[in-house]
Amino acid sequence: MAVSESMCLENPTDLLNVLPPELVACIFNLWLLDSIYPNTKCTHSQLPVLLSLVSKSWRDFVYASPLLWVHVIMEASQGAVPRLHALQKRLQRSQSAPLFLDILIGEQADRDALRVLLAESARFHHLTLSVFDFSWCEDIPTQGFTQLNTFTVQTGFQIPTDAGALSAVFSSAPRLRCVKWLSTGDPRLIGVNGHQLHFLDLTVFYLPVTRLLEVLEACPNLRDVVVTFQGEQEYTSIAPRERILLPELRSLVLDGTGHIACILRSIQAPLLSCLDIKWWHYNSREYGLEALHSLLAHSPHLKQIALRRFVKTEDELIRIITNNKNLLRLTVAAGWWQTSFITRRTFELLTRQEHGKCALPHLEKLEFLGALNVPDEVVLRMIESRVSPLDDVGHSPRSSGAWSLKSICLDGCNPMAEESLSKLKSICQGSGLEAKGTFARPIQISIPALTMATQVRTSYFAYLFSSATAIMWFFRMLLLGRG
Repeated sequence: MAVSESMCLENPTDLLNVLPPELVACIFNLWLLDSIYPNTKCTHSQLPVLLSLVSKSWRDFVYASPLLWVHVIMEASQGAVPRLHALQKRLQRSQSAPLFLDILIGEQADRDALRVLLAESARFHHLTLSVFDFSWCEDIPTQGFTQLNTFTVQTGFQIPTDAGALSAVFSSAPRLRCVKWLSTGDPRLIGVNGHQLHFLDLTVFYLPVTRLLEVLEACPNLRDVVVTFQGEQEYTSIAPRERILLPELRSLVLDGTGHIACILRSIQAPLLSCLDIKWWHYNSREYGLEALHSLLAHSPHLKQIALRRFVKTEDELIRIITNNKNLLRLTVAAGWWQTSFITRRTFELLTRQEHGKCALPHLEKLEFLGALNVPDEVVLRMIESRVSPLDDVGHSPRSSGAWSLKSICLDGCNPMAEESLSKLKSICQGSGLEAKGTFARPIQISIPALTMATQVRTSYFAYLFSSATAIMWFFRMLLLGRG
């Protein structure tokens, strides 16, 4: 054993005395977030206590860091809270920091635990309530959510739910900006402070689409909207109405059946940049296509569009490509029942000609998922025409109004022939293009367009600030240091 290594083992260095406390707190906090979201493997009572088991210095640091105690994940049902005193101490350790709570309330609520939690309502920043019984609202105050920014409501899906008991939460949350609503209950409460909302995620169960439009109308300043229709719902036409103006809306995600058409036809979003549609059935699909074009006609700034199980014919796809020239990203996914509607016509339309003109001149990412029937040489010709070599310093595609293709995914099709794959690999190596999907699967090409120096710097900082890696490094060093 070398002398320096022997001295290191005899005199281990406490890393908490070497690194700045702000950096240690940041690393610990990132590790906690990785452990908690989206699916924690530890109970809330184990986090962040696990960190304090390493050494006394770690324990002192953890218990003196309020931000490490702000995430509370628990079930507030009768018999599910092991020790009320431990919950109180946890809240005390967070001092005055904003709280992030994920609370499950079963059919029999633990009212004592809820009183302890809701006494801190003025510090709630994010609140997720999964509720099966609202009777506890009758005798426990639910108001004073002055710092609440994000509110998620989840209730039982089998029977209609009256979520009106939560009205006090909405009416006492002047800083509420984001609402996620997954409930059979009527989301009319969202309109209480709809003018201040920026993000709305609605999962609708058998709700008349007219009520949903009323909710959107009450929220004119939305920037991001996600609407999911659950349950079999036949398309019901609605009387023509004036479009709801959403002047700040940038992103719209719609998932469901025929009622998507009602949303598309009823809103106007002049700044819309991203549109993602997932159509589950073809009932009244023709209404959806007509409604889509009516929305796109009022959305000149659209940059990304994803159509999943929505486009039925190649003519429809070509019309969308032709009429939306500013797209940076295009995703088209076929339904399982579709076999071949994307042919060489689409790829020839996307192929850049000698004079530099082509459809979607700014396209950077292209995804076609299923229903492909295109010869290898046609695909390669299109790709080669839209990429520029990495060493072509003097060429600036954007200066001439054209972008280089950066990523292409063709899935649900046969892989290319060996000779074609070899040419594809050469194109990717020379341009930095990322190619993935079934057509390129045998070689799984992914060649990032980075210089070696950039790769080294990126890898170093990614290693340093990755929470999981940093924590494992901490533990490894401590174990080595303690022999």
